[in-house]
Amino acid sequence: MATPTGRKRDKRRRRDDALASALISLDRSRGPLFREISQIDASERGPRSSEPHLACTRKFNRMRITDLEAIDIARAFHEKPHLKGKLPEVYERLASALESLKETEEPQPFDCPLLDGKNCMVHHVAKPIACLAWNPGRDFSRDGWHSIQRREKLNTELFGDAWHLKAIPLQLSRYLEEADRLVAGPSGSTLRKRAMRSGEIGRAAEEKKEAAERVAKGRKGVRGAARFAPAEKADTRKARPAKGLGTGSRGRGRSPS
Repeated sequence: MATPTGRKRDKRRRRDDALASALISLDRSRGPLFREISQIDASERGPRSSEPHLACTRKFNRMRITDLEAIDIARAFHEKPHLKGKLPEVYERLASALESLKETEEPQPFDCPLLDGKNCMVHHVAKPIACLAWNPGRDFSRDGWHSIQRREKLNTELFGDAWHLKAIPLQLSRYLEEADRLVAGPSGSTLRKRAMRSGEIGRAAEEKKEAAERVAKGRKGVRGAARFAPAEKADTRKARPAKGLGTGSRGRGRSPS
């Protein structure tokens, strides 16, 4: 018979495994969006195509992220030496952004603390899904909406109703300085590369699964997709029925929007 300590350890391991699996799946969701960006001609990306970083500034930016994405970003900063060394700068920009933000899930304008000069610091390791899905002057594509819905499903499976969709600085202020089990580990991109190297995920099998999911989503169609003005950079969330991995005091009992 398992001891209380043993049961607690097993429960923690199951939770850690579930989080790792979700981070891998989140990273897989970025693949189609990176491919989509590479296929969009520069002339189709709007008048700011020559200065894409402007979309991350207060005038245009109202981007929100989920708890899982914030955890992935926090892990990337603690894992990658080139990011960890820039944490003091990020904390400064984060503090500045928080001065003008309210503790709400409503879209709010802000300068993204992850913008380093003209570059997104986490572009290749933990880029938020909606940041990748959004392009000036265009609605989210089918792949974009699919990745956003998949992101929300992953959060629901882990946290039940206890997850948030908030401005990037608000979410980072929760997770970036934490040292608990949620942020103590590799980022999703690292976990996925390890899984592929170990044979748990084959590249061909992964791409086949992504294609099958896109086909299935296409058959169902994307209903009720809101249109966003280029300056909004907002996204949506669906109702969340399931209960899963709790996040303690974070966002208790949030009703579906």
